[in-house]
Amino acid sequence: MIGPELIAIVVFLFTYALIIDERIHRAVAAMLGASVLVFLHIVPWEKIPEYIDLGTIFLLMGMMIIVNTARGSGLFEYIAIKTAKLAKGSPIRVLLLFSVVTAVTSAFLSAGRQRSSATPRTS
Repeated sequence: MIGPELIAIVVFLFTYALIIDERIHRAVAAMLGASVLVFLHIVPWEKIPEYIDLGTIFLLMGMMIIVNTARGSGLFEYIAIKTAKLAKGSPIRVLLLFSVVTAVTSAFLSAGRQRSSATPRTS
């Protein structure tokens, strides 16, 4: 007989694979994984509110608002141009300066959203 722990691990790994694959949005993959755990009675329906941390959700929402506002204002592009000019064409300086800028901005902004803003878009 397969225990609930093993089922939870398999669902987690499957959900993680869906997120990595990126064929469906990561939020949809996470909700699908959570729904499977509830449907299989691995996580009781009554316990769901205990697992939701509203403080974290509101923090992430606030960070997303700040990052989207900064992106819309062109702040990330401005920082990237200034950093590239400071490097004066040296690949080592570019690497070091962008590493420092990314570390500093990540300290203030959501790391995932900031990183996606620092990479060029080709679409």
